[in-house]
Amino acid sequence: MLFVVAFGALAFGGMLIMLIARYAPHPNANLNLVARALPGGKAMPYEEFRALVIDLLEALKLEVVLEHGEANEVDIIARSNEALTGGRFIVHGVWQAPGDVIDQPYVIRLADQVRADGRAQKGILITPYQILTDGLGNLEVPVELIDGRKLRALVEEHLDAKRLDLLAQYRGFGM
Repeated sequence: MLFVVAFGALAFGGMLIMLIARYAPHPNANLNLVARALPGGKAMPYEEFRALVIDLLEALKLEVVLEHGEANEVDIIARSNEALTGGRFIVHGVWQAPGDVIDQPYVIRLADQVRADGRAQKGILITPYQILTDGLGNLEVPVELIDGRKLRALVEEHLDAKRLDLLAQYRGFGM
């Protein structure tokens, strides 16, 4: 009887933890209110962000092999046939995140996907927002993090001036 009571309490505690983890708000969720009050407060529309990422990859001489879009991000597999820098790249373009902050789970998910792929040479995370790298440690696979500031610089360097003017009306992009 004691075993049944102990096991029941353990099962109830586990279910409670799963419910809290599933339905609790993201810690950065309230930061969205602050971000929307800043100049350039609207987010870039998904289709424009998707097109920007693809155009930038093509300008960097990466061929888009496979693309999959989700509610908050676009996942791309790209490849390069260059002699020394050729290979397969897994690209995550994060369009929208709680509080406009990209934190550890996004980076770790990309690193895990690169590690699991086996053929991927590098993972690339692209977002118009800030990327927090606190506590990441050694990811064991090469991952390139392109935050808003670096994304803006790449657009300025590799795409036309009209694209740069377009970025000024949206939040993020290192402004």
